[in-house]
Amino acid sequence: MTKTGSVVVRLCAGLGAVAFVLSGCTGTMPVEEGTTLTTITVGREETPQQQELTPAERAAHNAAEFLRVREIGKAIENYQKAISLDPTYVDAYYGLGHIYLVETQEFDKALELYEKARDLAPDDAYSRASLAYAYFVTGRYQDSVREFVEAVQLDPTNADTYMNLGYAYEKMGMGLAAINAYRRAAELAPSDVHAIHQLAQLYYRSQLYDQAIAAYERVRDSGGAGTYVLSTLGFLYMQVGRQEEAETLFLTVLQKNPGDVTARANLATVYRATGQYGKAAEQYEILVQQSPQDTRFLAALADAYNDAGRYDSAIATAKRLLTASPGSGTGFIAWAKALEKQGQALVDGGQYDAGIAKYREAIDKLERAKSDPEWRGHAVKEIERQNSLIEIAEQRKLRAIWDRGG
Repeated sequence: MTKTGSVVVRLCAGLGAVAFVLSGCTGTMPVEEGTTLTTITVGREETPQQQELTPAERAAHNAAEFLRVREIGKAIENYQKAISLDPTYVDAYYGLGHIYLVETQEFDKALELYEKARDLAPDDAYSRASLAYAYFVTGRYQDSVREFVEAVQLDPTNADTYMNLGYAYEKMGMGLAAINAYRRAAELAPSDVHAIHQLAQLYYRSQLYDQAIAAYERVRDSGGAGTYVLSTLGFLYMQVGRQEEAETLFLTVLQKNPGDVTARANLATVYRATGQYGKAAEQYEILVQQSPQDTRFLAALADAYNDAGRYDSAIATAKRLLTASPGSGTGFIAWAKALEKQGQALVDGGQYDAGIAKYREAIDKLERAKSDPEWRGHAVKEIERQNSLIEIAEQRKLRAIWDRGG
């Protein structure tokens, strides 16, 4: 069996899932470009090349072929045969350990085999990295870190091992150590953006936005960045006040995927932050159409209408929200805000009684919002403010009467 490289652990960006690729295991596992594996065709006459193999090697190759065609039992038998024929044949331990770890998930057996391989080749970085991989899969992260550290000491030029060490550090909550491991991986393999992507995500989760932006920009500029990277970079631009750049990225994402709810919601947030309330309302209208059962978008749309001065639309949307979610404090708060704005316009136009009536309607909605524990405190304060607005309006009315000589 020809070893093809080190253990590689790949994190699927944005999904929180880990896909493990164990280079060096024959059968269904990927093989690095340019690597050739001798293949034994079961049941056929051996070629001269195959006749040069030792009995243990032949058994291991047969095991790999059985694994390829998903005959797991026979694969196990042949790896066990290889080990019995040559108890020092390390690669057979890797192959059988892989089956127990990944295929049958008999973790105790797998770890015993990987540990045996490590003991047979303690100065081999691959043995250390393979055992570290097995520890990682079984949740023994501290042991995984120990073995990955041994592996990078034995082979300090392997970027994949540094990547995996970074993953293990993250599992242990050692963010700074993970950052250093990913940085080293990026230095060793500058054309591979996986390490930069991991750095970007770690910076993002640590709220180190400037560093995260720089890393995500490198991923984007490498070409082929997906919408997840663009959306995340856009969100980071929002956090540091680079709203125009955020808008550009969200529009790019939506051009590629108009159904991307997160990008559209963030675009609406950008428009609200920059005072483009009409555009924000347009985006929330689309979101409501796309997700009619999501009351958050109805609430946001009502707020956007209020911001844009479209108070009748805000009230109509608040009513829709309350139909979908009766008793929602958010709906009553938005309704009260629209009534207040309408009342203010009437008072400013000299229609004091009509304006005061709107304020009182707003108080009624706020009283109903108090039944929602999330909004009770806010509603109480707003009721006090509405009463103050009523007092001011009444004073203005008396002053106007006085000025007219009445």
